[in-house]
Amino acid sequence: MYLLLMTLKTPSCIFAAAVLLYTIVIAFVCPKLRKKDKKAAHVILCLLPLLAGLVHFLIYGISAFFIFFYLYVLVLIPLVILLPGKKKVLVAVKSIASVLLALAISIVFLFDVISTPVVHNYTRMSYTQSFKKMLQTFEKEYCLNSWKKIDYAYLLNEYLPRVEEAEKNKDEAAYAAVITEVTYRFFDSHVYATLGDGPYESVMKSLYGNDYGLSMVELDDGSYIAVFVEPEVGAIYDKPCDLNKLGIHDGTRIIAWDGQDVKEAAAKIECINVFMQFPVKSNEDFFRPAFLAGKGGDTVDVTFIDDSGNEKHAQLKKLGDNSGRLSCVFSKFLQLHNYTPNYTTKMISGKCGYMMVRAEHFDTLKDNLAVLKEGYYPELTEYFAKNIEELKSQGMEYLVIDIRNNVGGYDNVAGALASLFATEKKHMCAFGYEDAQGYHLTESEYIFPDGRYKDLPVVVLVNAQCVSAGDGMAKFLGECGNVTLMGVTPSAGVNQNNGGRIYLTKNISVSYPIALTLSSEGVPLIDTDNTRQTRIPLEEKITMTKELALKMCTFEDNIEDPLLDYVVKYLEKR
Repeated sequence: MYLLLMTLKTPSCIFAAAVLLYTIVIAFVCPKLRKKDKKAAHVILCLLPLLAGLVHFLIYGISAFFIFFYLYVLVLIPLVILLPGKKKVLVAVKSIASVLLALAISIVFLFDVISTPVVHNYTRMSYTQSFKKMLQTFEKEYCLNSWKKIDYAYLLNEYLPRVEEAEKNKDEAAYAAVITEVTYRFFDSHVYATLGDGPYESVMKSLYGNDYGLSMVELDDGSYIAVFVEPEVGAIYDKPCDLNKLGIHDGTRIIAWDGQDVKEAAAKIECINVFMQFPVKSNEDFFRPAFLAGKGGDTVDVTFIDDSGNEKHAQLKKLGDNSGRLSCVFSKFLQLHNYTPNYTTKMISGKCGYMMVRAEHFDTLKDNLAVLKEGYYPELTEYFAKNIEELKSQGMEYLVIDIRNNVGGYDNVAGALASLFATEKKHMCAFGYEDAQGYHLTESEYIFPDGRYKDLPVVVLVNAQCVSAGDGMAKFLGECGNVTLMGVTPSAGVNQNNGGRIYLTKNISVSYPIALTLSSEGVPLIDTDNTRQTRIPLEEKITMTKELALKMCTFEDNIEDPLLDYVVKYLEKR
């Protein structure tokens, strides 16, 4: 209800409510005017919402059109009254239809805009003006300023010169690169830049660096090995590569990069990119070697241990930009290349069942109604139970719930699944606000215990791209006694409610959370603070061995999932 009320208070929702009330009024007034032959007044009254909608469109611009699409449909509804037909019955039908349509579209608009109710259009400003305005807006509206200790003075002083340079050169790509780097500094997966095709490609190439024919990964023993090494035939580039002749292949241990100890060099790397953010420091640590592999000039000096155990040096030539090889790293380590539809269930071994939860969405209306019922969602709990029973009928004795790359949604969807393993009512999350006195809870959601599968061994598999309500799923399931939280890395570490959008140019926008989700202790739920330590630690960390790394890092488009194999073996030993 709190998020709903916050949305209703926004200018666009107030405007929508005004159009709805206006439509109801003129639906009864216009027929009377028509009877009195006041056709001009009748037409003008019906056109006024459309004119007001045009003003709204001019304020927010074409970039925000789809956010307000149903609002713009709403302002067209009064035109129904102008449709031909003078008979009393037709006039009544048009009036009633306009009211019902306006009411229906208003409800659809409310549920549609609730995810992004606050929109700012700064596209008519200069780069310098829009950058300053963006920081001012964040300082006022971003819901985790005090929690993360955001230093806006630093951001302004550090990046304004680069913004001014981009403005001087009329370089939108340079401005986009600055905005991408600034959003990285928030260490929040809900704070991110969305770039159009032009600046996206340019920023990606500039941030990812050069490609020297290999990437790297740090193993859990502290060593660094080469992965995705370009073969002689060529995998990313259609030209020969001599790394194998130099003695570097997949699995080769790298000990120095560009004249510096590889561990020290990797520690200095910032994984600024256009794909994902890193609220949890250890998640960024995992990807630093892959970003380090793009750092250097036209050539880079590499020191490695050859197959005979001897230290060797090689000078690697730049093959191109690092975007292709880094995409391979993201794809294979995050299993982006294997897409499984949401709520898929299947048997993956004789005794092991599998459930994919890719997003916490089930039914938009019911998902929202469950919020009003304090998270109570029995029909969804039964849906999950039915799927688990189907797996049990096939011989399942233990279950893997895969929430890797979970994009989020509604926490109550996660709660509905967690209730099957819960034995007592627990606080799940709360909406709230912050003032000078601190954080305040306004309304809470709970996990309502069902407990019918409290003895079923369950592993929940996560990764660094499990975000928002996906993080909630990791937390709520992980707190159940029969569940083991497992992964190479913990989940992303975010859970606040998104809702803000700033348009800076036609090709650059920024999203950010504006509504707090709080824990029962009255602090932000799940999100990392300025220390960037995960608050949902893994119970069982999957060890990144050389064998596992090489299984995962292959150019082949296979559907094998080494991490699932690891989990199944773990469950078989329990």
